[in-house]
Amino acid sequence: MGSSTRLLAAVLSLLLISGCAPSYRREDVARSVQELCQIEHHLDVSARQVGDTVAVHLRYEGILERQGNQIGLASNANEVLGNVLEVLHRVLLSSQPMMRFYLLLVSDPKVPGAYLTIVRYVEDVRRANANMIPPTELFARTILDLKYDANMPIINFDQVVLNDIQLQQFLSWQLAKRIQGHLTTALQQQGLSVADVGPCQGDFRNGEFVFTLNVNVPADSAKQPDVTQRIFQEATGVISKVLAGYRFDAFNAIRLLHPSTGRSLLLPRSSLDLFR
Repeated sequence: MGSSTRLLAAVLSLLLISGCAPSYRREDVARSVQELCQIEHHLDVSARQVGDTVAVHLRYEGILERQGNQIGLASNANEVLGNVLEVLHRVLLSSQPMMRFYLLLVSDPKVPGAYLTIVRYVEDVRRANANMIPPTELFARTILDLKYDANMPIINFDQVVLNDIQLQQFLSWQLAKRIQGHLTTALQQQGLSVADVGPCQGDFRNGEFVFTLNVNVPADSAKQPDVTQRIFQEATGVISKVLAGYRFDAFNAIRLLHPSTGRSLLLPRSSLDLFR
């Protein structure tokens, strides 16, 4: 884990709210977040509501830094992101009924085309604030995505197409991230150095969670069938545990795809209990 990621992990894991806060009307959430960030912290923030999702754009000069071909968070990111997230959590947890998701988009005019996206399920924040889940689990449930596209600098928040995030969609993103991290650790612990784990992809369509497991296994490896089976088992264990933690059962099956071998696995929802 790089220094930028460790910094962000600390901010996202530990920043919770305490005590009483004024209540905010649901229809005023975006405006309240925008005004509080500007008044209390003098931050250039724009906010919009789309269905059950509130999206916030933080535009802050110097929050990102580029070193050669690498882009990461600057040393001041801790305080700046902490201020925005504190306001977001304060408003969201004090509004009724609560919004379901928030998306924070961070950009830096000095690094055009680079942006960090943070997505959270508000119920996860509430549970962490009530000590129902530990900070480490809250961070594991957080979607982080740092991208760079020189042809798509974000100048105005209105140019960003926003959709109301659905729980199935959020879970597919989260699970893809968690599967990748788990496979990287698990396969190394099992001494399977022949497997090279890359970014996994998740989607929800036609009632199925579909995960593409980007794990390269040499075609001439004698252990290939065994390795592929272990990949499926490890991934299924993660999926079963996370969905059980959310008590989510609004799906029919999970489908695992392993492009490097062409193999796939389809499991009905009823069979997931076997992998917990």
